[in-house]
Amino acid sequence: MGLSSSFGMSFLKASLGSGNKIPRSGTVFLSVNDSDKDDIISIAVSLIEIGFKIVGTHGTINKLKENGILGDLIYKVGEGRPNIVDSIKNGLISFVINTPLGAQSRYDEESIGRECIRNGIMTITTLSGANALVKAIKIKEKISVKSLQEYFA
Repeated sequence: MGLSSSFGMSFLKASLGSGNKIPRSGTVFLSVNDSDKDDIISIAVSLIEIGFKIVGTHGTINKLKENGILGDLIYKVGEGRPNIVDSIKNGLISFVINTPLGAQSRYDEESIGRECIRNGIMTITTLSGANALVKAIKIKEKISVKSLQEYFA
């Protein structure tokens, strides 16, 4: 459970409480379905402002580049090597934002998800989750704990 006066801190507490590591730097993998491409732009901008490097699949990287956002292309699982699963195995990815849609995307999602679990890497599969994670990453204050009585006094 993550209780706080801000959504970002609540998400941070809930994530840490469930055993997830919240990355503060590194490289994020972005691969979103076509209906999410416009909305990933603001998330990518926020991640770059925080200091993350972006890698992504062809369609996502092209959409970002069309909007002046730099990122590096990385292969999907079946497109060649090194691919995203190789990068996860090699410790090059801090976290994943992947919103799959369709049979091929589900196959990729399973491979990516399996490797993320093996390596303790957080995977976000919705844009609302991605926005929540960005808010949590931006939290600079120390985590404080209060009783339920203090919150609801």
